[in-house]
Amino acid sequence: ARDGEKLRRAHMETADYLQDLDLGEETIPNFGEYSAEFTRSFRGLRVWLPLMLHGVAAFRDALNEKLDLAEHMHAALTETPGLELPWPAGLTVVPFRVAGEPDAANAATRQVLDRVNGSRRVFFSTTTIDGLLYIRPCIVVHRTHGDRIDEAIDLIRDATAAASPSR
Repeated sequence: ARDGEKLRRAHMETADYLQDLDLGEETIPNFGEYSAEFTRSFRGLRVWLPLMLHGVAAFRDALNEKLDLAEHMHAALTETPGLELPWPAGLTVVPFRVAGEPDAANAATRQVLDRVNGSRRVFFSTTTIDGLLYIRPCIVVHRTHGDRIDEAIDLIRDATAAASPSR
């Protein structure tokens, strides 16, 4: 495109769940902001080729593993004092927040997020629903297995213990 900024403005989308990773256009272009598909082009080949190489069963098994990991994380975080999990694990997303009065709990939730992401062991994004900040682990990467989820749970528990809305 002759004018990349016009192209970007024409296709840019914003949403509360897209707020956590802004590297700035001068660092790495966000290709999702340059096309109507919200991603790079020619996605069909990326679906077709692995299906042909590995078959449907491999993808079914991988998805079942991620769903099981999400349920495991949800169960573990439900037992963690100070956390609020208002919904069951939906697909592979496990939204949670620090419990408490909204403003203080939002600040504490942000502290938990910053501490967990600051470990550089996992990366979680957030969303805001009815003014409440939620951390939303999404378990989809094919290299994510039980050991990484258990590590993430430990990081969340440690960060929650350190960040209380009453502090």
